[in-house]
Amino acid sequence: MTWSFTADPERYAEHVLDLLSSRPDANTVALTVLETVRAGQRYSDIEPLFGWHRAGGAVTGAISITPPYGVLLGELPPDSETELVTGLRERGAAVPDVIGTVDATGRFAAAWTAGTDLGVELAMRQRLYTLDGVRPPTPPPAGSARLAAPADLELVMAWVMRFHQEAEASSATPQRAMYERRIELGLQWLWQDESGEPVSMAGRNIMVAGVSRIGPVYTPPEFRRHGYGAAVTAACTQDALDRGARQVVLFTDEANPTSNAIYQRIGFRALDDRLILRFVDPATEG
Repeated sequence: MTWSFTADPERYAEHVLDLLSSRPDANTVALTVLETVRAGQRYSDIEPLFGWHRAGGAVTGAISITPPYGVLLGELPPDSETELVTGLRERGAAVPDVIGTVDATGRFAAAWTAGTDLGVELAMRQRLYTLDGVRPPTPPPAGSARLAAPADLELVMAWVMRFHQEAEASSATPQRAMYERRIELGLQWLWQDESGEPVSMAGRNIMVAGVSRIGPVYTPPEFRRHGYGAAVTAACTQDALDRGARQVVLFTDEANPTSNAIYQRIGFRALDDRLILRFVDPATEG
């Protein structure tokens, strides 16, 4: 059993694509990150790091680090975490946090902090939902859904930044180019009220391995409790299905009962829970 590493996304893809695609809903983030980097996009100027685990001739594990983000655990086989940590430390990898299933993040965090003074903080507990069938709000709220246009970019970015400040666990700044691309591809939706004023938004990532992932969904506080968020999410979800998605998924903050209830009402069911754990160095605190 062994971990191998590379900065080359194509080499990484050759080894892990079959593994990740065998569970495309569970591995939606890992697959999206991989396709984004393969397309030439970067999350920062720092080189990414990818790793895969092989046992008995088969690839059984996959992780990635795309700074400024920490370790994304696609698949972490049991008892492989200590060797993974050793490999990352040998390569000087910066690991501010880790995200993955509850079991995988727990095992990685224990191995990463063993023998150090590092502490662990829970940044967020997420719930992954998958679609059973779209059930738009009935009756629908006033207004209608429409695709965001290039002229809406400033509004979309303003709302993305507000969502980031209110709900995101990561300190990484949302990238304008990503949302320009979403609008260009017809992946960003707005709900407008009867006067034509945008009141809510929902977007989604590019479809990978037949899976489309919704997010972020954001309604400014002054427009909440009218059903706009549920309606625009249902419209964005239906569009994904109409354009060939076999599955539609989304993540929620488990601590937000309102959003969890809304997504269940419009047709999503819980698949599993994820953790984002942040590593804290007491020497740099205070």
